[in-house]
Amino acid sequence: MAWRNPWYNDIEPEESFVDKMQYNTLKEKGFHYNEDEDHWERVWVVATRDGSERSKEVYKKEGDNWKVTMYGNTGEVFFEHSVKENE
Repeated sequence: MAWRNPWYNDIEPEESFVDKMQYNTLKEKGFHYNEDEDHWERVWVVATRDGSERSKEVYKKEGDNWKVTMYGNTGEVFFEHSVKENE
C-alpha cells in the first residue's frame, strides 16, 4: 500500500489565480488546501542547533486578490506579499 499524506484532499480550486499558479504544481510542491482556514498551505521545517523550527507558507484569497504570508515558529508573520494575477 502506498503512503498517503493525511492532509491531502481532492478539493477543486476556484477558477482564478490558483489555476494560473498551476493547481497540480501547488500539490506537487507540498501544498494542501486547509478547509477550516480556506487557504492553501505548506510547512517548512528548518534544523537549528537545539532542534528545529517550523514556518507555514500560506496562499489566501482576500477579495479579488491573493496574498502569500509566511508565519514563524511561534505564529508571527515575518513575510507578506500581495500576488498579482500575472506573477
